[in-house]
Amino acid sequence: MWWFLYGFIMGAGVMRVVIWVKAQGAVVNWYVWLMGAFALFLITLTIQHFFASFEESEPKAAWVGLMVMGDPSFFLAGMALWLILTA
Repeated sequence: MWWFLYGFIMGAGVMRVVIWVKAQGAVVNWYVWLMGAFALFLITLTIQHFFASFEESEPKAAWVGLMVMGDPSFFLAGMALWLILTA
């Protein structure tokens, strides 16, 4: 149930960003959309890994995974958002 809600919120958020970009009339290159999609994939993977590691009573693995996968994913998401806003 939680993953359904997560997917619904992510889908609504992506749809809102696409509608906003089209309303602004901005031209966004293909690699920015690819970077954003990869960032969302990494964020989803990070969240799943974090909660699954805690479920398996491995808190150190959860925090290390958050650092290893979370930092690049938020860097990519920020970079994609910055490129969209400056388009």
